[in-house]
This record gives sequence, structure tokens and C-alpha cells, in this order.
Amino acid sequence: MPTTHRVFNGERTGGARGPVASKRLRLLLVIGVALVTAITACGSSSTPSGSDGSSSSSSSTASSGGSSSEVEKANAFIKQYLTPPTKISITEPLASPPPAGKTLVYLQCEQPQCQVVGTGMQAAAEAAGWQFKSIPFQSTNPSTLTSGLTQALRYNPVAVSVVAMPYALWSASVPQYQQAGVPIIPVFVGPADSNSTIIANVGNSEYAALNGQFLSAWFISDSNAKGKVLSVSIPDYPWVGAVATGFEAAVTSGCSACEVTKIKAGLPDVANGTINTKIVSALRKDPSIKYVVVSNSAFVQPLPAALAAAGLSGKVKLAGCCGTTAQQQGLKSGQFAAVTGGGTTLGGWHVVDAAIRHAQGLPIPAKEGFPPVGLLTKDNELPPSDSYDQPADYADQFKALWKIR
Repeated sequence: MPTTHRVFNGERTGGARGPVASKRLRLLLVIGVALVTAITACGSSSTPSGSDGSSSSSSSTASSGGSSSEVEKANAFIKQYLTPPTKISITEPLASPPPAGKTLVYLQCEQPQCQVVGTGMQAAAEAAGWQFKSIPFQSTNPSTLTSGLTQALRYNPVAVSVVAMPYALWSASVPQYQQAGVPIIPVFVGPADSNSTIIANVGNSEYAALNGQFLSAWFISDSNAKGKVLSVSIPDYPWVGAVATGFEAAVTSGCSACEVTKIKAGLPDVANGTINTKIVSALRKDPSIKYVVVSNSAFVQPLPAALAAAGLSGKVKLAGCCGTTAQQQGLKSGQFAAVTGGGTTLGGWHVVDAAIRHAQGLPIPAKEGFPPVGLLTKDNELPPSDSYDQPADYADQFKALWKIR
């Protein structure tokens, strides 16, 4: 019988820190979960913002008047993702069942979304007949992540997965894993090039940008291709930054009469809630903006209340990536107009699928980086959830591919 262990890291978390644990990197870790080229429109201007929480704004404006063809194109794109999928994205069956007696280790941050990924990964590992060990780390202390990666190797794992943390924060551990012959499978971390050690990147940057494209198509359709939108980005965090740039690029290329005003918030703004204040301030500065799109809606759950306090309730429509139960409930109440739903739980199953294939010497499917994703509105009939677990029988479909009865 497979066994499950939650391993608590006993390494010291205090003391001196190296360059990786600089002040900036510690700020990067404050939120830690929630993956790219910067794209600006013709005539726009922007000032970079760092992790100190500073923000800047820029706008891109085209000719007035919406285009019916742009609306039609946006509607056609949206239509593909309003209905939950019936098949998982991985289709290649294994030649034989997973090898027995393996151990998968997961480096898990303390954030709720990290825990959802871990729940899926644990279920998948147990379905494969493997042991599952979870090593928690504190997103505010990079030394716990580094020591956790060292600790994981003691269990002779078939693979180790790291969630959410930007590659820069754990790249120094890659040579150690390369020497040990143990693969790393990041999940929702942003850019991380695949190689002989990093064998897959589940929920990669392209997947993040796709979330932004959904939101762009929804905005173009809902505004009849002539809306003005405030795009809120947290670029210090690569995955979330890719959502924002995906959104902004798709609006620029797909809506000739739309206007995008961009603001950037640092992770400290998210941690202390001032991201909501900055959004309200930007809307007051330009009352003609009627849409707000946030690159991670879970970061601005208090925003509807802040808008109401500012007298802006009902005057702007709020949308964003990565809607959890709270934001999906907000769709019904009118606090949110649209959110994307991501396969957070299924991300864990994708990690295990990649680990199995690597252990069997099989190629990793390109779709390993793309868990399911959908666009959710008030008309969504699925119950609110922290993960877009579609298709509903995903576990049975994975087991069939793995030749598990």
C-alpha cells in the first residue's frame, strides 16, 4: 500500500543569508503562488516598478468606434472555453503501469493555492502506487526552500516538484539535482526552460498568457470592441506578469478602438492591501475607465468593498485570472464579471504524469504544461471551487493512460 508523509523541515531558518536571499528576493516570496516579453502599444509610455511596491501607468489608444469583426472574433475565441472539457489534455498512454516503489517529493509553500496543488499531487501519486512526501517551506524565508530541496534528496525520490517560486530562487539547487540524477518538475513558477534536469514546466508561461487572452476576448466582447480598461499587473512575480502581458498584447492586437491603462503593483502592495487603493486611485484619476482586469483576482478580494466605499460600485466591471471559490461566488453576486478558472488540482496530476513518463524513459508530452482552463461568468453552472477540476472524471482518464485498473 502506498504511504503518505508530511515532512517538516527541521533546518534552521534564521542566521546569515546569501545573495539569493536578498531583500528583493524575499519580497518576491511574500505571495509566492497565484508564470515573457514586455509588450507595449504604439504611443504608450511606462516607468518600471520594482518590488518596493511602486507603480506606474501607461495607455494605448487607437481610433474610435468598435469593430463588429473584432467582437465576432472575440466571441468565437471565448466560445471554445465556456463549456468544460470532456477530455484531459494528455492523450499518450504508457506502455506499462508506473514502476513500483517510488517516492515523489513536493516542496509546498504555505499559501492556500499551493495546498490545492499538493492535494492533487498526493492523490495522483497514491493512484500510481507511490509514496508522497510533502516538505513545507515558508515563502517569506528563502532558506527554507533551499534547505527543503536539499532535504528532499535524502528520500531518493523519483522526482521533486517545486510550486510557485520563481526559477531565480531555486536555480542554485539545479546542479545538485543534476549530479544526483533527480529531475525537478516546477508547477506554476513562470519561465523555466526544460532540460535534462527540469523535465517539464507544468502551468508554464504560455498557459499563463492564455489566461490573459481569455480575459482580453471577454473584455473586447463585453465592451463591444470600444472599451477602456485598467490592466493591473504584478510583474515581480513572473507567472502573474505573463497573464498581464498576455492580456495587454491581445487587446492591442485584437481591438483597434480599445484603450488600455496599465498600472504595476509590487508584491508588498499585495501583501498589505494597498493594491486595492492604487486601483481606486487610478479609476478616480480617469472616470471614463469602466473595466478593471487584474492578473490574479485572488490578490484583490477586498476590491469590491473598496470600490463601493469610493462610490464606484456598479460603475466598473471587475475581472481577473485565477478565480478561487471566493471570486467565483462573486460572479453570482455581481462583484466580479468574469474570471478564469485554472486546473490547480490537475496541475498536481500533470506533475505525476511527467514523473512517470520520465521514469519509464518516455518523452514528456507538450501538453504537460497545460492543465485545463476555462472562462467563468455569472452564467457558469459549475459550483464555485478553488480549482477548475474538469473534466470531472479526470482521475479515471489519467488512470486509464497509466494502465491502472
